[in-house]
Formats: sequence, structure tokens, C-alpha cells
Amino acid sequence: MNYAETLSPETRKRARIYAYFACVFGCVSEIMLDSSAVIIIFLTMLGGSDMLTMLCAGFSGVSGALLYIPSGVLIACIGAKRMVKYSCLTGCAGFIIMALAPLAGEWGKYVATAGCFIYCIQRNSYGAAWYVLLDVFLRPEDRAGFFGMMRFIYTGVVGLLLFFIGVWMKTNPPIIFLQIVIAVTGLLVMGRYYCASKFPDNLRDAPEIPDIRKGLGISMKNGPLTAYSVYVGLLTVAYTSQIPLTYLYLKQYVNMNPGTVQIISSVGIAGSLVGYFCYSRFLGNFKLKYLELLTHLLYMAVAFTLFFLDKSVPGFAVWVGMAVFCNLLAFSIYMCNNSAEMLALARPGNKTMAIAFVNTYISGGNTVGRIGTSLILGTAMLAPVWEFGGRLISRYQTFFLISGVMLVILLFLLPTLPSFIPSHDDYYEPKK
Repeated sequence: MNYAETLSPETRKRARIYAYFACVFGCVSEIMLDSSAVIIIFLTMLGGSDMLTMLCAGFSGVSGALLYIPSGVLIACIGAKRMVKYSCLTGCAGFIIMALAPLAGEWGKYVATAGCFIYCIQRNSYGAAWYVLLDVFLRPEDRAGFFGMMRFIYTGVVGLLLFFIGVWMKTNPPIIFLQIVIAVTGLLVMGRYYCASKFPDNLRDAPEIPDIRKGLGISMKNGPLTAYSVYVGLLTVAYTSQIPLTYLYLKQYVNMNPGTVQIISSVGIAGSLVGYFCYSRFLGNFKLKYLELLTHLLYMAVAFTLFFLDKSVPGFAVWVGMAVFCNLLAFSIYMCNNSAEMLALARPGNKTMAIAFVNTYISGGNTVGRIGTSLILGTAMLAPVWEFGGRLISRYQTFFLISGVMLVILLFLLPTLPSFIPSHDDYYEPKK
């Protein structure tokens, strides 16, 4: 019996409500950085290049690949709640620095980049602590419904907020407007800590004291965990640059006005909203392996659509909006799948290290995908445009083609996932 089953229904419900609010406060910044065009537009207004913009988008992956496992060890030393406190303080500071960047004049783009990096450093430490805190009050049968509802609530609130920001931005928003938006977003991160501090503590089980060598050994010998980690790492390489590249493509090559780009990003967030709202129903009617196949196929369809779609096509903005919608629909289902699978694959006594193990692969994929894209954009490796089928293809669309081809190849890894072959000698505790 895990500790969550010893708690009263009222205690578990109250903890879930605090978790919902923690995400509403904290995920404005995460969605703004990952799925919105606000930060990209802000950096371009400061004179940031395509390379610098994609570099900022890849900082989370770099810090996660390097620091996720050490963060798991640090949690055992200072506690998950104290880790959340320091993480939120760091995240808040990063966004405030970004907001103040224009005061640095021509150095503003580098100050904003530094603020983005500071914010991204804390994401892995917070993420490692978050799942440890959730495991205290979530039973296995609660996971799918909780993750779907949690993400539906915060995505709905944040998506609506970012939609109105896009409307207010119109065509040429003053930079002070974006500074205020970014600064307020940073302050909201502290609300996440307040809510997380109200979670129940595990009063029965002794806290895990991770031994990196032993914990990694256990994780690497866990066949389902390793297979899943390799797959999601490679999948992340293939899909992670699609959204920021789309916004760069619209802003820099199509010359779409900033307000329209931000509204399209809000349409994408609506895709996330649909996925999170319907996730528990999806999982109730379909096996997990079919949902994993669905997300893979959606990512693949988006990549090829953005490659073949020409800016001269009537209703171009609508088609791009649909592609972004489908991308973030896939992302929402993937995130819920991933959260449930990490907790199912994490062996008792080694949960912190197992979760850090999976997230290190994901962060590594994010690093390779986004930083690699950034470095290529900063060189002359790809032609600005080239001809295909009688039309001109931009270098942004070349990346979409590469993404699609990678996703086709990765289809062959799907049968190795634990959801496809659930019977193993190793630990695997999915929802019954």
C-alpha cells in the first residue's frame, strides 16, 4: 500500500486543488516560454537573431540534461518543498531580469538571454521535486484523471490569458507592454511555491536517500524504463523545435504581424486544452499504446504539413493555426502519457532517480533538437531558400522536413515501449 492510500479522501482532494492552483500560477511562465510567441517576439524586438532565439528555447533541455539527476540527490538533502521554494525564487528572478533587459540598451538581447537561462536552470529542480510531492497523495488509479484535469485547468486559464495578450498586442506592441507582461508572469511563479507548501507530507516512509551509482544501476537494468527513456529522448529530438520554428518562420519569413502570430500560438494552446480535457476519456476508451501511436502520428503529420504548406495558399494563417493546434494537442496527450508512465515505471525506493533518469533523456533530446537547430540557423549550412516542386522552400521548412523524416524512422521503436509489451520481469505498475 502506497502512502496516498492511507490519506483520507478529503486530504487527497484538498491536495489536488492546491496542485491545480500551483500549476495555474507557475505555468504561465512555462507556456509563455515553450508554446507562446511572446518571448520570441520580445527577443526579436531586442535585435536577437534566429540563432539566439532558438538558443533560449533550448536552455531548458541543456540544464535538465546536466542537472536533473543532481537535483534528485539535492532533494533528499534539503527536502522537496524547500527545493520548490528555491526553484520558484530563481524562476521569478529570471523573468524579472528578462523584463528589465531593454534598460541595457544594445546589450538587452544578451541580458534577456541570461534571464531566460536563469529561469530554465530551476525547471529541472522543480520538476524533480514536483513528482515526488505528487506521489505522496496520488494513488495509481488517480493519475490519469489528475494529470488530464490539472493540465486542462492551467492550460485553459493561461491560454485565455495569452489570447487576450495577442489581441492587445495588435500589430506593433510597444516593448514596455511586453516588459510588464513578462514581469507579472515572473511574480506569479511565487504563487506556485505557496500552493506547493500546502501539500501533505509523507509521515510514514523514510525519505529516499539517492545513491547516484546504485540508483542509476537499478534504472539502467529496468528494461521497460530504459526502452521508454530512449524512445521519448529521440522523440523529443524530432518534435521539440517544431513550435518555436513555426513562430520564427511566421515572423521572419512570412512577415506576419506579431499580434497574429500570438493569436495563432493561442490557437495552439487551445489544442492543448482539448487534449488535457479529453485525456481521461481517451485513456478510458483506448489503451495507452494507441495514445502513444496517436501522438507520434500527429507530430509526423504536422511536420510534413508545415513543409508542404506554401505561404501563398489561400487561408494560409488558418492552415498554420490548425497545424499548431494539432501539434499542441499531441503534446498534451504525450505529457499526460509521460507523467503516468514515469510514476508507473519508477520502482519504490528508487522513484526520485528513476524519474530523473527519464527526464534526463527528455532534456537531452530537447538540447540536441533545439540547440542543434540554433547552431544550424547561425551558420550557412542551409540555404535560405531552395526550389522544390516548382516553389521556393525556406530553411525553416527544411527543418520541418527533417523532423518528419526522423519521426517516420522512430515509428520502428514504438513496439519496444512498456505499454506495447506490459508483461516484464522488471517493475511496471500502470493504472489497473
